[in-house]
Amino acid sequence: MQFALSLDYWDTLFDGSNLPARLERRQAALRRMLRNLECDVPDEEFHALYRAAGAEADRWWREEHRGYGANERIRWMLARLNVARPPDCEHVAAAVRAVDETLIEFPPPLLAGAKETIGQLVTRFPLAILSDTGFASGAAQDTLLVREGMLDHFTARIYSMDIGHAKPRREMFEACAAALGRPPATIIHIGDNERTDVRGALDAGFRAIRLDVVRDNGPSAAEMVARSFDELREYLLDE
Repeated sequence: MQFALSLDYWDTLFDGSNLPARLERRQAALRRMLRNLECDVPDEEFHALYRAAGAEADRWWREEHRGYGANERIRWMLARLNVARPPDCEHVAAAVRAVDETLIEFPPPLLAGAKETIGQLVTRFPLAILSDTGFASGAAQDTLLVREGMLDHFTARIYSMDIGHAKPRREMFEACAAALGRPPATIIHIGDNERTDVRGALDAGFRAIRLDVVRDNGPSAAEMVARSFDELREYLLDE
């Protein structure tokens, strides 16, 4: 039986850490938005608000399993400042665009070995991206795949901001199975996070492999823990 593969994005294909230059440019765009809304705040207050927004977004992801976009995170900040803006506010829209633009301007590095591995796996398996999005959008993540010449390797790309739910919610995995046109039991999900990638995949009826190329993530319920792309290729290409 031929299997399909779904792959996480952050810390599975691309380095998920935030580059200082990207962070600085995003904060500058948000400060510009606040000035345009006549709601500028002192530096200390702004940085505290930015950190609080990040913590709240992490809670949405970790506790509510919510798929959210930059617009929601920015509007949460504005609500804390008691600033209400219409859905089509041009200044909020500009800040949302800037979040994506900074990811593209200061791109995360592709993990060493990822491109070569995908290039080999695509010759044997249908592939999909199954990714929780953070501040930047799925469209921005697609742009990075285009730059690396990898976009066409993926039959489907499922992003949490588009589904409205994040892994480990079943909706993410169900959307992936539907896009691939395959029963869950014929899909192996590969990712670095035990809670979202492994447990989510297994609960949805997928198989699961954990990829620990960025860090050792401890014990796993996955059928295999690959500690390098070489190990991953060897395991899958011998399937």
